[in-house]
Amino acid sequence: MPEALKRTNKDGTRYTRPPEIEAWLEKLEKIVPSERLRQFEGFSKRALGYVPSEALVHFLRKAWVEGAQAEFEKIFRVLLKRVDQSLTSVISDSRISGARGIREEICGRFAERIAKDCKGQAGFLDFYEIRFDKALANFRVSALRQIGPSVVDTVPLAANEDDGLEISPEVEAAAAEFLGGDQQELDDPAFRLALTRAIDRLPDDQKEVIGLILQDFQIDSKDKSVMTISSILGCDERTVRNRRDRAYKALRAILQKEYAQ
Repeated sequence: MPEALKRTNKDGTRYTRPPEIEAWLEKLEKIVPSERLRQFEGFSKRALGYVPSEALVHFLRKAWVEGAQAEFEKIFRVLLKRVDQSLTSVISDSRISGARGIREEICGRFAERIAKDCKGQAGFLDFYEIRFDKALANFRVSALRQIGPSVVDTVPLAANEDDGLEISPEVEAAAAEFLGGDQQELDDPAFRLALTRAIDRLPDDQKEVIGLILQDFQIDSKDKSVMTISSILGCDERTVRNRRDRAYKALRAILQKEYAQ
């Protein structure tokens, strides 16, 4: 039985892994490390037998505790490759100036996070064993805000087909208006891909705003230390909101036309 996680929710209950992750851990614990490592090598989520990254984090931490240095290093390399793959899907060389350097900086910070967990900061990676993609997305947004607006020359919009597209609630709301709030439609990968293509067809000024909203940046803030869309683009809040509203109207028109066909 996999060891319980240490961190707790606000109500005092412990973090718990999803049942499917627990099942993966129990299955993987029954096989020899060499075979387990072989199964970890897959990078495409569509591949048969793809091991979720939540399981890699668990066995990475387990290898450290047990002093299995060679196993730890191999899992570490695979996990970093997956992180880089995920970052590449949203911080694209074709859309952001200096994207490679930004990805390397975020990967480095992620490696530091692993080191802190190994050095005894109990539960530091617990959420990564529950929802790896969400934890990494939150970490990426936080790191981008700390790196600063000078690196945000353009904004990533297209996503790797294996990873899907992270759509903010605001953009989903605009897309859902003509769908009648149909969440099943919004969760459809084909629809989300269509939404990505629609965003790519927007004028550059609107595309910039939507791209920054997808990265969870606020439009404006009373706290001058907070990086906002207004400060990144060098325009006032009203201009940003006007561009956003025009973008939402255009997205609805594009998607309505596509789905009417």
